[in-house]
This record gives sequence, C-alpha cells and structure tokens, in this order.
Amino acid sequence: MRRSLLFFLLLILLFSCSKDENKVIANSEVELQNACKAEDPLAIDWMQNLKEELHCGEYFCEVAIVKSEYEGETVFFILVTDPLCNASGVRNLYNCYGEIIKEFTAEESSIFLNDSGVEADFEILFSCNG
Repeated sequence: MRRSLLFFLLLILLFSCSKDENKVIANSEVELQNACKAEDPLAIDWMQNLKEELHCGEYFCEVAIVKSEYEGETVFFILVTDPLCNASGVRNLYNCYGEIIKEFTAEESSIFLNDSGVEADFEILFSCNG
C-alpha cells in the first residue's frame, strides 16, 4: 500500500512540472545577467570578466568600463581614459547581456569615439590604472 501511494505521489510530481515553468526560470537567469537592469552591473559575471580584461595595477594608463549608446542601444566597452595615453585598437561593444554586438577595427574605433560624440555622452562604471 505504501509503495503504491509513493509511486502515485511520484507520478503526480513528475507530471506537475511544465515546460513553461522551466522557461520562466531560464528567462529569470538570463535577466540576472542584464547589466542594463541590474542594481549593481559590475557584480554580473560577464562584467567581472570585463573587469579582469583591464589588468588593474599592471600598467600606467587609466582604463575604464564605459556605458554609452550606439545606434539606439545601450552598450558597454573598455576605454583608455587617461589623457596622457594614446591607445587605439580593436574595440568591442557589448549589449546588456555581454554579447559582442560590434567589433571595431582601430580606424573604426577612432571614428566611433571622435565623430559620434560618444565621449561626451558616456558613463564610467569602473576605472583603474591598467
């Protein structure tokens, strides 16, 4: 009797789960990685990885993680903010979920920073001496 009751309860438990509930949980986990909505965007996993790319304390120049707009979308990228350092190179723009949405060449990066007005309209989220 007990075994059949246990088996019956197990069946109810197995069939009570739905794919929709799993989808809600998956969506919640994705939203936890959304730097645009996070209370502390720097605590998000992919932002922690971006901070590691700055190599804080290893170099002289000040570098930063910057939040700005690109083609109507919020983006994040690494920027050398030290006026005494001239750095150009490939620049990756990340969306709110840490996905690369644009990779600039050195020339495109310069145009992006100088001609788009992004330098006048960005927010430094984190900076350190690289």
